[in-house]
Amino acid sequence: MNKIAIHDEKLDKPLPLWLILIIPFYAGGIMALCIFPVSGDWNWFEGWAYTISFAINIGISYAIINQKNPRVLRNRAKLKKEGLTDATRKSAGSDFIILPIMGIGFLGAIFVPGLEHRFGGMALPFALIIAGLVLSNTGSVIMSFAMLQNPFASKLLDINKDQVLVDTGLYAYVRHPMYSGAVLMIIPLPIALSSWWGLIPAFVAVLSILIRIQPEEAMLLAGMDGYKEYKSRIKYKLIPGVY
Repeated sequence: MNKIAIHDEKLDKPLPLWLILIIPFYAGGIMALCIFPVSGDWNWFEGWAYTISFAINIGISYAIINQKNPRVLRNRAKLKKEGLTDATRKSAGSDFIILPIMGIGFLGAIFVPGLEHRFGGMALPFALIIAGLVLSNTGSVIMSFAMLQNPFASKLLDINKDQVLVDTGLYAYVRHPMYSGAVLMIIPLPIALSSWWGLIPAFVAVLSILIRIQPEEAMLLAGMDGYKEYKSRIKYKLIPGVY
C-alpha cells in the first residue's frame, strides 16, 4: 500500500467514539457561555431551548457524519491552509477580513438578545420564538447534509491537493448549500431568543457570507478542474430558482 492510500485510509477512518460523545456537550457548553452570562439569567427558557436543541442537533449530525464521511470533520478542524497556489492565494486571502466580520455578526446575533433579556426588552410571541427555533435548527441540519455529501467542505478558503468537484446531492441544486444552511440558521437565531434587535448583527453575518461567495468562486475557478462547467450548469448559489 502506497503512502497516498495510507493517508486516505487515515482520513476516512471514523474519529474515536469518546470524541464524538464530547462534541454535543462542548457545543452546548460554548453556546450556554455565549447566552447566559450576557443575559444574566440562567433560568431563561428561550436560552435553554436554543442551547439544548443546538447541542442535540450537532451531536446527532456529527455522529452520523463520523460514520458516513469522517474526512469532512478532519477537514473542518484544520486551522491552516494547505493547498493554495499562486493562482488561488489572493482570493483565499479574503478570509482574513471576512471571517472575523462573520464571527462578530454571529456572536452579536446571540449577545444582543441576551442583553435585551437582561434589560427587559420586548418579548416576542411564543409561536414566533418556536418558529425561529425550528428554522434555525433546520438550517443547521442543511449544513450537516452538505458536510455529509462533501468530504472537502472546509471552513477555510482552500483547495486540498486531492480535492475533486462534488456536484451531487444538494450540490446538484445550488453551488453553496453549506452557506444556504448557514443563512437559514443565522437569521432566525435571534428570533428564537426573542429578539428583533438581534437581527441587525445576524444580517451582518449573512452579508459577510454573501460577500465571501465571490472570492471563493474566484478561487475555485482558478484552482479546481471542472468548476467553470459546473458553475454554468448549476445557475443558483444558495436558493434554487431564486439566487
